[in-house]
Amino acid sequence: MGEIAKYLRFLINADKEAVVTAITVDGENQTLFESQLKSGQTRRRIGIRNYSNHNSGEFYYGFSAAVTPGTGMPIGSGELQYIPISTDLDLYFVGTSGEHGDVRVIELA
Repeated sequence: MGEIAKYLRFLINADKEAVVTAITVDGENQTLFESQLKSGQTRRRIGIRNYSNHNSGEFYYGFSAAVTPGTGMPIGSGELQYIPISTDLDLYFVGTSGEHGDVRVIELA
């Protein structure tokens, strides 16, 4: 795939597949999100929704197994974020110590 094609796919709406996956984010361990798209589909975008209702309600995401609340990108309780991320990149979640987060992830291809 050419360099321009890689960037253009983020501008085009999903037309192949959309999958929603529920996961629980642990406050003690990093959780690797594994794509649920059918074989051969390339993810164009991912949406992350925080359904947690804990006091802090925050969890964090990053692109390394070493993600922590201090190094990750926060998603507060009730927030929805879309990020353009290919299936080629790993996505990890971690919560706040002692809490479990209720998360929905939508993948668009």
